Amino acid sequence: MKTIRWGIIGCGNVTEKKSGPGLQKAEGSSLVAVMRRNSEKAEDYAKRHNVPRWYDDAQKLIDDPEVDAIYIATHPSSHMEYTLKVAEAGKPVYCEKPLAISSEDSKRMTAFCKEKGVPFFSAYYRRALPKFLKIKALLDSGIIGEIRYVHVSMHQSLPEEDKLKEGSWRVNPELSRGGLILDVGSHALDLLDWYFGPIEEAQGFTENQSKAYAAEDIVSGSWKHANNVLGSGIFCFNTYKDEDKTIICGSKGELSYSVFANEEPIHIRTKEGEQTIEVGKPPEHIAQPMIQMVVNELLGKGTCPSTGESGSRTDWVMEKLQGK
Repeated sequence: MKTIRWGIIGCGNVTEKKSGPGLQKAEGSSLVAVMRRNSEKAEDYAKRHNVPRWYDDAQKLIDDPEVDAIYIATHPSSHMEYTLKVAEAGKPVYCEKPLAISSEDSKRMTAFCKEKGVPFFSAYYRRALPKFLKIKALLDSGIIGEIRYVHVSMHQSLPEEDKLKEGSWRVNPELSRGGLILDVGSHALDLLDWYFGPIEEAQGFTENQSKAYAAEDIVSGSWKHANNVLGSGIFCFNTYKDEDKTIICGSKGELSYSVFANEEPIHIRTKEGEQTIEVGKPPEHIAQPMIQMVVNELLGKGTCPSTGESGSRTDWVMEKLQGK
């Protein structure tokens, strides 16, 4: 096999620019079929993106003999259903995050894929972006010494009412299992799993302070990594600003960065002074580097660092921070 032929289940907004074109542009990859329950929208997506086939039935896409691997981009509430069906068909799965509406479900998905011998990847694409690869290399180099602790501070203002309705699945517990920590805070936590290893203990508190939607809008918590690095975080989605900062403190200095301000540089502070490392612009299709890693692994040319196992661990941490 020289080309991985992809199908998408759930060709909604997340696939328009972030990921869909990446499946077409990655080396050794092509997008051959898409599915959406609304047949008119599925057909429209296929025509606009020059995709050969479209379906309004997920099973028909799964059974398509010309589809080698499947990207699941539906709401989290249906991730497990589709992952199990794709794995049963013996096809690799690349699934959006969070992987499921409970850590129990994401563990089941991971175990089932392993049982079926099916590769299972989670879509935490920041693990493949140059900015975060650079941060990992800096930490591994020992530039700030032995890591002592990490603190995540993430703030977002409340969306306008019309935007809130449009994106309501993200704050509808029935579809996403909670608030925005699952959509955006998950990226910060997944990076820490990658940098420092699995989080073994976590606890947290939540409140719905604004009452703007059903889910919690603020989460605070603390955790401990397997290598004794301690962590804390505040994820506030009802404040006056949109800003995030992760500070990693070591025995010789500290390193800080923004998870979502993609062009904001990396900052390092030690006794010798301060250093700013520019990171440049992110790729046009921000998930494409991760998609390339997935494709490379499927073609036997490399390995992908974002797996079902790592995504399942992040699901578990968020569940603990939510007090569940």
